[in-house]
Amino acid sequence: MEERHEDDSVQDWIDRAKRAHDLVDRVDLDRVTAHDAEEVSKLDKVTSALDDLSQGQNVEYVPGVDEDEAPTLDESQIRRSELMELLDTEGYGDRVGRVFMANTDDPIRPLDLIPHQEGLPAFDVCIAPEHTPAEGAHGIFVSERGVFAALIPEPVTRHKWRILRSRPFDDEQEMLETVRRFVAKPSE
Repeated sequence: MEERHEDDSVQDWIDRAKRAHDLVDRVDLDRVTAHDAEEVSKLDKVTSALDDLSQGQNVEYVPGVDEDEAPTLDESQIRRSELMELLDTEGYGDRVGRVFMANTDDPIRPLDLIPHQEGLPAFDVCIAPEHTPAEGAHGIFVSERGVFAALIPEPVTRHKWRILRSRPFDDEQEMLETVRRFVAKPSE
């Protein structure tokens, strides 16, 4: 018995049709014709999923069919993930992805609150320091080439980021020492 869902939009049906097409594409019909047991099993699972789709159900994941489509991380994503883990281990986890903003009740704010990244070179991770040398937002940025401190003065919508200082590093330890130095509030 086919279920009709009154709440389903045309887009819902288009999405299910695309998913059905994707599932059918995952079956190697030549291998099915050759009676390959693994591919015949996959065809059975796809057939069941297609039945569910035709009844208006969403089919997000089909075991034995979608496994070969596991997402793979590229080199920069792996480097960024490892860097975030290292910084978390060093006690900066709550500062990653954040900047220090002057004159706010909670000065550690998400980098995403800044409306643009104009003036910043490519970077993997941003870390909120313990201070800002001027009105605006201040962040410490780590890339595969080095560590740099940058500031965007108020009003942030009218200015570009400015690099205040930078330092290359040869290894993880040197990078962490530079991050510690750049994050810390300068002694007066």
